[in-house]
Amino acid sequence: MTAVSAGGDTVTLALAAAAAAMTAAAVVLCCNRRFETAIVLVLASVWISWLCYSNMPVTAEEMSEAGYATYIRISAVLLAGACGVFRLVKSWRKKAPKPPGYLILFGIFIAYATLSGLYSIDPKYTLVRSGEFVFFFGFLLALHYWLKDTVRLDRSLNIYFGLTVLGVIASAAVLLLAPDRAWAWRMPDRLQGLTDHPNTLGAFCMLAYPIFAWRFTRGGQLEKTGITLLVLLTLGMHIMSGSRSSLAAAAAGAVLWPVFSGMTVALKKAAVALIFTLALVLGITAVLVSRPASLSRGDSTITTLTGRTEFWKGCMVLIEERPIRGYGYGVAGKIWEDPRFYREGEFLWLGSARASLHNGYLSLAVGLGITGLLIWLCFVAMITRRTLHLHPGPYKALVLAVIGQCLLINFVESALSSGSQIYTSLVFWFFFIIAGRLPQLTPAELRQDG
Repeated sequence: MTAVSAGGDTVTLALAAAAAAMTAAAVVLCCNRRFETAIVLVLASVWISWLCYSNMPVTAEEMSEAGYATYIRISAVLLAGACGVFRLVKSWRKKAPKPPGYLILFGIFIAYATLSGLYSIDPKYTLVRSGEFVFFFGFLLALHYWLKDTVRLDRSLNIYFGLTVLGVIASAAVLLLAPDRAWAWRMPDRLQGLTDHPNTLGAFCMLAYPIFAWRFTRGGQLEKTGITLLVLLTLGMHIMSGSRSSLAAAAAGAVLWPVFSGMTVALKKAAVALIFTLALVLGITAVLVSRPASLSRGDSTITTLTGRTEFWKGCMVLIEERPIRGYGYGVAGKIWEDPRFYREGEFLWLGSARASLHNGYLSLAVGLGITGLLIWLCFVAMITRRTLHLHPGPYKALVLAVIGQCLLINFVESALSSGSQIYTSLVFWFFFIIAGRLPQLTPAELRQDG
């Protein structure tokens, strides 16, 4: 019976492996024929983790363990990345232009992150996270070469818009139909919706406003009405999430939008947008002043950093001890295994690589030293500068609002210290590639100033 059972298990595993291989091949083929499929696969990959999140009480040790949803999400990124590499090889065989300097520097950064696995204090996490970033970078390179005109640009943005609308509606539906899933078990006054954490929902809402504004400028009266309702729904959930940092970043994005879209010059066309921006900023200010339960942290002031300064001081101590090469890419909270900082039973101080340092810049400096941080800042600054030199318009406003919000929130959250693992990071790099392509596109509003 044992032999029969073992043989049956072997056949089952072989069939499962064959089915998985066929599915993977079909996905890669589909993505290769229609690159829009790869865009959907990557942008929706984080939903896998969200949909599989159970919102049940767990211990700190259980929180640090990766579940099957993580492996499925990584597999989705790997498939899209493999498709990207395949398309990239085809483009280079047709003598496509070489990658621009900022992408070459981006590649150097990822290579440096991968090599840090040789000395990382947690080689496993460094290998997994840098490996995922390598495939994600393959997708980003393919996206760069695929974005040849504004038709494809609009397709990409409309895919992101559609997924954002779906996320907002799904989170609202979860709030109504499954409130036990919608409210965080650790923070019962804070809404997480369909995501896995209230701060994640806050970041999702923050990144929804710019794409809604972009689509608003292009839609008819009926669509504009629908988008206005979506914005109000998103803002309501955003406030209930209690994510103060993303609310502040969203207010900054609301100020950036009319400046970079050129609406402040054409006052007739800008009136509605300017009123909406002012209302959003004043509304957020009123919320902060009224201090609802979702924004309370048991502190004396609503602007408190809730213990983040302790992380940052500890990070600075460790960075000073290894300033050049760091402790290995992606190790994050693993540095708290140092007995000087370790606090048993507290997840954020538990010494887990899955724990956040609540500052993306410090997280990069901890992982890759000052060297890695400077490389990262260099190619991000190159793209930001190029985009700032474009003529005002909706595309410029959209890209700079997203990038600006992400760079701001990265000061208080580890928002941009990974590839596709974190939603803010995923969206940031997606728009990073779009920003790099804008100067080459033809409409007058995208051309660089003379």
